[in-house]
Amino acid sequence: MTDYCLRGARVIDPSQELDEICDLTVANGSITFASTDDSGEPLDCSGKIIMPGMVDIRGHLQEPESLSSASNAAASGGYTTILIMPNSGPPADNPGAVHLMREKASKDTNIEILQCGCLTKASEGEILAPLGSLKEAGVVAVSDCPSSPQNTEIFARGLEYASMFDLPVIEFPRDLAISSSGVAHDGPVALKMGIGGYPRMAEELFVQRAITVCRNLGTKVHLTSISSVGSVELIREAKGKGISVTADATPHHLALTDECLLGYDSNSKTMPPLREELDRKAILGGVQDGTIDCISSAHEPCHKHEKEVEFDLAPAGVTGYETALSVVLGELAKSMDDPFPLITKLMSLNPSRILDVDNTIAEGRKANLFVFDPNRNWRYQASQGRSAAKNSPYEGFDMKGSVMTTFSNGEKVFTLS
Repeated sequence: MTDYCLRGARVIDPSQELDEICDLTVANGSITFASTDDSGEPLDCSGKIIMPGMVDIRGHLQEPESLSSASNAAASGGYTTILIMPNSGPPADNPGAVHLMREKASKDTNIEILQCGCLTKASEGEILAPLGSLKEAGVVAVSDCPSSPQNTEIFARGLEYASMFDLPVIEFPRDLAISSSGVAHDGPVALKMGIGGYPRMAEELFVQRAITVCRNLGTKVHLTSISSVGSVELIREAKGKGISVTADATPHHLALTDECLLGYDSNSKTMPPLREELDRKAILGGVQDGTIDCISSAHEPCHKHEKEVEFDLAPAGVTGYETALSVVLGELAKSMDDPFPLITKLMSLNPSRILDVDNTIAEGRKANLFVFDPNRNWRYQASQGRSAAKNSPYEGFDMKGSVMTTFSNGEKVFTLS
């Protein structure tokens, strides 16, 4: 195993109250701040930033993506840990399916792949999955994402059951009764395009449901992929009352609006859908004031031919591992002089705490970190990406900053060529 001396970088890790220019060494896979003069391969990191490896709390794995291509794409984006939702292959509602995924991940990946189990059998929302057995098999959270139990009694019992095993529940809040035919935000753009609307209320009703259940049962929940101004307000109010709720939003909901759909661009079709500018601004405000705890990639690969059909028939989903950090930086840098401490909290510290992942930059810990050049900008072209899927809304976008090197579990797993 090669040792490396990373010299002259700004090292940021809020969990260690660390933000200073210093040298560090990756020796035998572990971090040390001891003198680096005479040991290891030197890496000049002057003008660059070292942050803990990013942790993704929502990603999907389906064709054409493989575990190998997903991990390569994630490593190139600065991720050292990604959580895979339970619809990636056979439903992760039994120990056998979990063991199969974990076995594949141990062979085909260069970063940490964590498994999310189903909250209900086959994520159909009718019968609770055997959460204790899933925990023993190795899942670190449970969810029915991209679905949500429509029966509130099942949802409430699921939160109680999961709390017995200290399993985080990741809820994708969507009331299908008023959104089942929706493929875009219910607003002027959808009306102009003549396509079905997915209203804010479909999300907000289930956000309020989750908050109410947690308040009354004393449980916790993590709300994923928040897209609505009303949801942000509800979560902010709940946190102010001490209710145990956390939330994430995606880079595309932070940066884009439903105006991107004009022209029927199916690569901008997501679930939840892109909404209006007031929603985007509310999410930005929630990210900055701590209402939104994390940024999740919501990486969801699709075949090219699946997207090249009528808009309402195309599957929802966009890729995100390679672009998430640059998109978030680009948005936050518009209103913040130094967004990097906040980015570290949003994309590493907070999701790692929710999933109980240890990837701090501390003496003696395994190296899970990446080197980022804030001054190296680039233009995204999906055809040149490491993901096997190309369904991105950012084709041709100018991106801010580049990941230069990523270390996962002490090994250098990515270097920008």
